[in-house]
Amino acid sequence: MPSDDLWEIQPHTRIKHYILRRYLNAWFPIMARYNDRIVYIDGFAGRGRYSRGEDGSPIIALKAVLEHPYFRTLRHECEIVFKFIERDSANKDNLNSEISQLESQYAIPDWVKIDVEQGEFERVLTRLLDGIESRGRNLAPTLAFIDPYGFSGLPMRLISRICQNPKCECLVTFMYEYINRFIQHPDENIRRHFDDLFGANDWQEIITEANPMTRLNEITQLYRRQLVNMGGLSYVRSFQMINEGNRTEYFLFFGTNDLTGLSRMKEAMWKADPMWGERFSDISNPAQMVLFSEGETGLLKTLLREKYRGEEPVLIGDIERFVLVDTPYSEKIHLRRRTLMEMERESPPTIIVNRPPGRRNRPGEYPAGTTVRFL
Repeated sequence: MPSDDLWEIQPHTRIKHYILRRYLNAWFPIMARYNDRIVYIDGFAGRGRYSRGEDGSPIIALKAVLEHPYFRTLRHECEIVFKFIERDSANKDNLNSEISQLESQYAIPDWVKIDVEQGEFERVLTRLLDGIESRGRNLAPTLAFIDPYGFSGLPMRLISRICQNPKCECLVTFMYEYINRFIQHPDENIRRHFDDLFGANDWQEIITEANPMTRLNEITQLYRRQLVNMGGLSYVRSFQMINEGNRTEYFLFFGTNDLTGLSRMKEAMWKADPMWGERFSDISNPAQMVLFSEGETGLLKTLLREKYRGEEPVLIGDIERFVLVDTPYSEKIHLRRRTLMEMERESPPTIIVNRPPGRRNRPGEYPAGTTVRFL
C-alpha cells in the first residue's frame, strides 16, 4: 500500500519484526563465519520507517549487522549484500533517505553492499536468478524475506528457484485474510494468481469448504506442502498473526534445509509467543509477551516417553534432534531444565542419565555424550 505518508505500525507487525530481528541476529554471524558472501533480500521493502519512528524491515536488517558485536570486534572476509526491492517510487525514495541517515550514524564497512532497486519482486528476482544461472553459478547463501501487500507477485516457482540453491532460506508472509476473501472469485486473472501462489491448482479443491477453521487449516497445509515438495525445503515452520478483529491476518512461513536455522527460528518464535510458539493476537499486549511462562512441557514429556521408553539409552544429541524436528517445542528453551531436569528429579525418577566421565553429575546439565534412558 504505497503512500507519501509513513505508515502506522500494527501490533502484529511489531511481532513480525521481533521474530525477524532475533533470527537475523543469529543468522548473520553464523553465515558470515563460514561463507565468503551472503545475501539478504527484502522483496517488498517499503519505506524504511513507520509513523512513530519505528524501524522498517530494511533498517532492522542493516542494524542487525552494524550493531552486532561479532561484526564490530572481529575481522572477517565475508561480503554481506543487502538487496532491497520496492515497486513504488515514493517508497523507494523514502527508503533511500532512511538508509542515508543510517549511513551518517554508522561507519558502513566496505564489505557491506546495499542495493535498493525499484521494481516488482518477481521480475527483479527472476532477472537476477536468470543472470546467475546463465553463468553456471549458484545464488550465494541467502535469506529472502518476502513480505507482500497481498497474494500476487510471489509465485511458488520463484521461491523454489531461490531455496533450491545451497544454504538459501525464506521467510514468507502468507496473506491469509486476502487469500480467503478472494479465493472463490470467478475472475480468471485472480485465479491465475492463486495458481502461481501455490504452484498448482489444488487450491480449487478447498474453496467449497464451508467450515472456516477447516478451510484455514487446509489452505495453510497446502502452502506448507508446496514449500516442501516444490520449494525443496526440508523444514517449514509457521506463525499465525491474528488482527484486532480476531481474524487471522496472515501467517509467517519459514523454510530451511538447515537444522541450525530451524533451531534459531523456533527459538525466535517461542520468544515471541511464550505460551504456544506459533501465534500472536493484536488483542493481546505485545509489551507483556515476556511476562508469561514459556509453555507447559507436560506434552513434551509424554512425547519423549512415547518415543524412547523401553529402548536402549539415547544420546542427548539424538533427543535434541527429535525435539527440534518432530515436536513443536524448542530444544534450546524446553528440553534440558524444563523437561529432562524435572524428569530426573521426580520421585521416583522417570529417566536415568549417564554423563561422560569427568563431567558433573548434576540435573539440568547434559553435555555432549550424555545418554538418557526413559523409564
